[in-house]
Amino acid sequence: MITGERVDLKPFSLDDLEFLYRWNNDPDYAGEYEPPEQATREELEEWLLEKKPGQRWYIIQTKQGLGVGQLVAKEKEDNTIQIGYRVTPPARNKGHCTAAVRTVVNYLFSETDAERITAEANPRNAASIRVLEKVEFTQTCYKEKAVEINGVWMDGAVYEIKKSDWL
Repeated sequence: MITGERVDLKPFSLDDLEFLYRWNNDPDYAGEYEPPEQATREELEEWLLEKKPGQRWYIIQTKQGLGVGQLVAKEKEDNTIQIGYRVTPPARNKGHCTAAVRTVVNYLFSETDAERITAEANPRNAASIRVLEKVEFTQTCYKEKAVEINGVWMDGAVYEIKKSDWL
């Protein structure tokens, strides 16, 4: 468990199966900027049991233990870690995601060899960009046609924060 000021990050476990099944199958959870990820309970259980080298998956929890989203940190080359996150629709616009990103950045820079953390957001996803900017990420590049969702190509904005800037 990674403890933050406002939220905690609990590593995924089989205990999270119902949370993941409920939300990963809800199209509003992915929203218009992410591809939907429909999965059966059995597929999710198998996925939870699978070892994922270089990946850390967390449930974002309030201090009361309520799951409000998920966050992933994937190791890339050159001491870079890429993060991604989602928050459940009822928990949006309450600061949970910003708190989770701040918590994971602090953890990754203090507990790993990461020199840089990156994230990618759709340029029209103002909420996601606001999260990154509040945690002091800066945009480093723009990708045209970064991801296809329901037959529509969407752009991506890449953001990063360096360990030297964080400390």
